[in-house]
Amino acid sequence: MRTLTERELIDFMHGANVYGTGGGGSVESAMRLLGEAMEKNLQFKLVDPAEIPDDAVVACPYGVGGGVSEEIRKRFDPLPRLPQHEIVSMAVEALEGRLDKRIYGFVLGELGAGNSFLAMYMAALTGRYIVDGDEVGRSVPEVVHATFTICNVAITPYVIVTPFGDVMLVTKVLNDSRAEDIDRFMAVASGGGATVIDHPVEGKKLRESIILNTVTKSIEVGRSLREARQRGDDPVEAVVKSTGGYILFRGNVEKFEREGREGFMWGNTYLKGSDQYQGKSYRVWFKNENLLSWLDGEPHVTCPDLICILDTKTAHALSNWGDEISKGRDVTVIGIRAPDMWRTRRGLELLTPRYFGFDVGYRPIETIV
Repeated sequence: MRTLTERELIDFMHGANVYGTGGGGSVESAMRLLGEAMEKNLQFKLVDPAEIPDDAVVACPYGVGGGVSEEIRKRFDPLPRLPQHEIVSMAVEALEGRLDKRIYGFVLGELGAGNSFLAMYMAALTGRYIVDGDEVGRSVPEVVHATFTICNVAITPYVIVTPFGDVMLVTKVLNDSRAEDIDRFMAVASGGGATVIDHPVEGKKLRESIILNTVTKSIEVGRSLREARQRGDDPVEAVVKSTGGYILFRGNVEKFEREGREGFMWGNTYLKGSDQYQGKSYRVWFKNENLLSWLDGEPHVTCPDLICILDTKTAHALSNWGDEISKGRDVTVIGIRAPDMWRTRRGLELLTPRYFGFDVGYRPIETIV
């Protein structure tokens, strides 16, 4: 176990932002939470999964949300919202009350700047450990897209808390897809977001069911990015090297389209090639996160491998939310190999193009580029 420094936490945000693949929450939201944490003198204690007692209970906290119409969002504007620390305390109290056991630590539900840091903040706020690992190795749109699903870790009992203080304890659910529906409907019914703590699991099973040491890896990626900028080196090359990734395309944004519906943000990013990609085109389809790509109209890299759109000058990983992906912006698309667990038979049932309705077969990224 070790306590993370403020510098390491900021490096983590920027590294995890790369693994966010266009989703996973923003660095800005993570920085706001870090500011609150520093004011409260909170400690972020990172524990290696190997150090966790076999019978200790670990759970997974995260924010669930997605696109809702402006009309729905405005309906909830007049309602009073609780501060995040109160929401966290309510969620932990509800789940521990059901389990009749103290939660030892929290494992990240995915890798992404804002969502991952929320879990880390929740751990620090409640005096729990942060597990050095996560359920995916990237950000993903649905609860079912998790190694816990692959490894048959039960999602229940779990708790949902809305920004207004509504608390729902779910003790039984048909399956993880049904849990996803419940979570999303609660988020939509709350203006687009809610806080969840699920998958209480003991240490022994946890170690077999997550992607290990991804917090440390994200810190390394963030550090390499920061140091490259400080030296005046190519930050994109630093990210590619530290992630073991590949450059897929360079160009500028020709068109960006998106639509919020059913609790998700759906859309496409269209790029026009530059430099060695002059005259070529690239398309990236996303459902919250980037999931499929096409080069000159032909299927290219797809999930479960990662597709990340970076600003070419700074290597800042661009979000499908907000206005970061704007027409004319110079970008570089990189790809990163998915963790091995996603290349198992079960993994490829859950996170491939056909799951999202595309008649496209998965090809490992290293066979394409």
